[in-house]
Amino acid sequence: MAVEIEGINSLESSMKVLDKIVGYLPERKKKTKTIPSIFSKSYDENFISDFLAYILDPNINGIGNDPLVKLIENYCGDDEELLKILDLKECNTIEVTREFTFRNKRRLDILIQINNELIIAIENKVFSNESENQTLSYTNSIHEKFPEHKYLFLYLTPAGKIPASKDFQPISYSQLADVLKRVTFDYREGIRENVIFQEFILHVEEYIMGKSRDKISEHTKLYLEYEDTINKLKSAHDEDAKVVFEEFEELVEQLFKDDETWVYNLKHDRGYQQIYKKHWNRKGLFIHHEFLISSKNILTENNLQYMIDVEGKDKEKFFALFHEEYEKIWDSYYENGFKYRPDKRGIAIIYKEIGNPFRLDSEDENKMIEELSNWKIIEEAIEKALSNY
Repeated sequence: MAVEIEGINSLESSMKVLDKIVGYLPERKKKTKTIPSIFSKSYDENFISDFLAYILDPNINGIGNDPLVKLIENYCGDDEELLKILDLKECNTIEVTREFTFRNKRRLDILIQINNELIIAIENKVFSNESENQTLSYTNSIHEKFPEHKYLFLYLTPAGKIPASKDFQPISYSQLADVLKRVTFDYREGIRENVIFQEFILHVEEYIMGKSRDKISEHTKLYLEYEDTINKLKSAHDEDAKVVFEEFEELVEQLFKDDETWVYNLKHDRGYQQIYKKHWNRKGLFIHHEFLISSKNILTENNLQYMIDVEGKDKEKFFALFHEEYEKIWDSYYENGFKYRPDKRGIAIIYKEIGNPFRLDSEDENKMIEELSNWKIIEEAIEKALSNY
């Protein structure tokens, strides 16, 4: 017993520390909903490659050559001959191909051909790794296909991973974003184009840059630190909740105890519980008492929802018959706080919410029986309607 009390005190102490720390944690920063994330393509290599190909293509991006100019200036290094030959601002022959297929059937993510003088090859990897000899194969195929060109090979990954081919330069998404941020254009001449361009940079910064652990909130880090303590408390809650649900089952049986034979369809891990008489369940019609409660929320839910539902393909026929009986006893509904087919539950000929008697702060565990004991008046109306069904 002493050991058990000591364990409880230790848990309580841990949770007090945890509660105090949570109060000082910054609010979790929500990620901006970017275009790729809206379509659940945040890390989809094909989608990101499509987006990048658009950004780099002066024929369609509405911005011009500057993204390519900045990319070449940044990664051609000291190749003054190349930069002198290619004054991209004067170029008028730029072809961007998404998924360029070589003779060996391998496909490069992006290939850009400029003035029949320069080939820019970009292989993009977000999560996947380079397949066997992939960049080596691309290098050989490009030299074979475009023997008289200059070349710029870029291997794009979140962290700037080194490719197998030495001809490919590693470039991280952070470096790519820095290059694109240096692009200058008058946004007033193309507001829509500017928004799309900036959207790509925003998505790279929000979703792809950085390591996964850097994206974890302080709240998650705290949870992981106290995971054992939290799991112990959760396990205790789950066990106790099942015990309390058993009490609910006993109260239900007491509430419906009479000479009739009832069917109890009660499962602690399901969000609804049903009780009905055998002759209420027939072809085309299913009448039943229902409680929206389970062991998952029986200790925390503020209100317990109770109803008598009518389901089945012939329910409208029964509703018409029952409505005649309802008009005779509507005052009993009013006196007992019952609602008849409310907007939120149109199939319920009785609907009522009562304070959850199983919460720790509840003072009357018999409240459910007291609140619902007068449903018998409606039972008589149900039987009369069934007799005319």
